[in-house]
Amino acid sequence: MPRHPTSLLRRLLADSVLPCAFAALVLTGLLTVQRLRSVEDTAHLQIAAQLEQLAGALEHAAGANTQALLDGALRGSSDEPLQRVDLEEADGRRLSSGAPADASFERYRRNLSSGPGPHRILTVHVDPAPRLHAQRLILLYGVLSGFGIGVLVVLATLTLRYRVSIPLRDLQRSLDALLDGDDEEVSTDGLQPHGEFARLHASTAALARQLETHRADWASIKQTTAIDALDQLRQSQAAERGKSQFMALVGHHFRQPVQALQLIAASLHPGIDAEQSALLAQMRASVATMTRLLDALLDISRLDAGVVAATPAPFSVAGLFLRSRAALAEDARQHGVRLAWHPGHWLVHGDVQLVSDLLQQLITNAIAHTGSPGRVLIAARRRAAGVRIEVRDSGPGIPTIHQQRIFEEFVQLYGEGERHEGYGLGLAIAARQAKLLGTQIGLCSEPGHGSTFWFELPLASMENSDGQTDTRQASPAMHPVN
Repeated sequence: MPRHPTSLLRRLLADSVLPCAFAALVLTGLLTVQRLRSVEDTAHLQIAAQLEQLAGALEHAAGANTQALLDGALRGSSDEPLQRVDLEEADGRRLSSGAPADASFERYRRNLSSGPGPHRILTVHVDPAPRLHAQRLILLYGVLSGFGIGVLVVLATLTLRYRVSIPLRDLQRSLDALLDGDDEEVSTDGLQPHGEFARLHASTAALARQLETHRADWASIKQTTAIDALDQLRQSQAAERGKSQFMALVGHHFRQPVQALQLIAASLHPGIDAEQSALLAQMRASVATMTRLLDALLDISRLDAGVVAATPAPFSVAGLFLRSRAALAEDARQHGVRLAWHPGHWLVHGDVQLVSDLLQQLITNAIAHTGSPGRVLIAARRRAAGVRIEVRDSGPGIPTIHQQRIFEEFVQLYGEGERHEGYGLGLAIAARQAKLLGTQIGLCSEPGHGSTFWFELPLASMENSDGQTDTRQASPAMHPVN
């Protein structure tokens, strides 16, 4: 799990202030202990020096001067902690000088050499109160030094908080406001004018003003771009509507004259002149071509205008194939193409007239692009989503880069030296019909290996003898157009 970042104040305390404070406390403790030991050692050395001095005087003095030496030692140490001196002679006599013995006094002993025999013992009694008082003062100074270090830590914490942490927090809030798109000004109140954070806040404020300027420029650019895009969309829609209106107008106004011309051409007799017969046949073929073009233009205009609505109903795939087979047999024979039909016994759901027109458009396209002799396979295959109807030809195939373009209007692909009849409208009409049926045309093709076009239809729902819906029904993939 990701760890939450530690606050800057805690990091500064942990990385700088607290280590320094700890080092200062350790040094203060060491100095206090060293000073305590120094005071104690100094007191011991002073007593030892006095003891050695008195012992040397007693070793060289006569017996009558012993008591005087003891009294003199006490008088000479009026400012010293020496309180009492005892001398035990070799014969057992005791000489004393000074204050009465006290259990709180510290005793220091030294044996005095007096030749062969028992030694004399010199004992001095020292009051430890002055030394202890000095040590207590040193300990007090150490505690006060530690307390001062703690106060410095608190002051350093407050300084870091109000001089570093809070300004950085304010700066972070200002930057977050800039990132969130807030237009509030960055405040520099409470900051020293010569401080680094004041300069940072001033830079942030300048950045906020520049960002606001850039936002205004970007908003203006987006507004201009949106207006341009809307204009282009309107122009495109207007062009599309103009194209549809033009094709509908052409189809409507030219259809009746062409039909009249077709009837006139059909009523004429060839006669006996071969030239007249050829001319009449050419006229009839031209009228038929013009009629197909006008029909295609009218189909596209009606599909684009939305006036064609699908009327879905159950129908059999076999009946669909039978209808298309009768309509396309002559066209296939004229092109030298053999049609192979493999229907199924499924019942599908859709507009039978639109599906029939869609299938005939695909078959007609396959016949036109399959050379003689050629073969076109029309088959129905069961799929999980319904029934797939395929049209597979043995033509030259379609390169991948052109497989999207062929569904556009007036697009035809020619090989070298090739020219196909038609105007490139069949697949465009088929794509619109498939969209109206709620499906789409799939294509699998490779140059030199033919092409396969397909579309899928949902299975029709059938009720069994118990009145329940058959679970083999696929969900409808088509929506009627109102």
